Amino acid sequence: MRSPLGEAPTTDEGSAGAFEVSWFWDWVPGAESDATERSAWRKSVAGVLDDWVGEKVAAARAAWPADAAQEFPFTVEEMGAAVAGDLLERADDVPANCRLIWGAGFVGDEARWLPLVVLAEFRQARPDDSAYLMAVVGAEGFDDDVREPNVEYVSTAHGDGIRVLALARSEDEGLHGRVNAALRLEGGSGSGAPAAGDVDVLLTTRVTGLDQLAVIGFGVEALMNMIATQFAAGPEDDKTVLRLVPPAGPGLS
Repeated sequence: MRSPLGEAPTTDEGSAGAFEVSWFWDWVPGAESDATERSAWRKSVAGVLDDWVGEKVAAARAAWPADAAQEFPFTVEEMGAAVAGDLLERADDVPANCRLIWGAGFVGDEARWLPLVVLAEFRQARPDDSAYLMAVVGAEGFDDDVREPNVEYVSTAHGDGIRVLALARSEDEGLHGRVNAALRLEGGSGSGAPAAGDVDVLLTTRVTGLDQLAVIGFGVEALMNMIATQFAAGPEDDKTVLRLVPPAGPGLS
């Protein structure tokens, strides 16, 4: 059960060396979501984590020494509750034009990187000033970057964008990888498309570890394609419409 919420994972064959990487992404309910929605989402998170890592946790618990000074620190259910609770708290604190996204990267059937967290910000596009997006994503570098960023242009079915990957260092985060991406969605046809026209979506995430840095760019590209597909979805499509202004709902339900 890779994706119980209906969004098929995107696969990048050979993109990270000799192994195959696939991705799962899901919208975290925003501050305006009701208790029923949040409860259902908590259960969905517990379910996917049980599916992905439940056997590993059970094996670790079984191997835990009986005479250990402390009991095994958590169950899968407790882990799911902690992850979901943390994500909901973080989603409650983002600005009204933003949404939080969480995900995981897989090598084969093994969940290798999780939870991954991406902040999505929605802005009304500036039709006569697309260059501003290059500055927002740091295409020419930010002060914290320790190397020249890698810049890739991304095309989706409903708009084009840019993805910037760089190695950076800051006092708070230490050495880390940053991915900043921008996607201009071109007047979607779905009922969730804003009447004002094109929309810019800015994506931001940070990772640690060279293994995550090697693959996270492909994960963000998969997310850009998912958002573009949802943006253009209509009532007849078997996908939940991405709602932008104001952001509302879980996006995948």
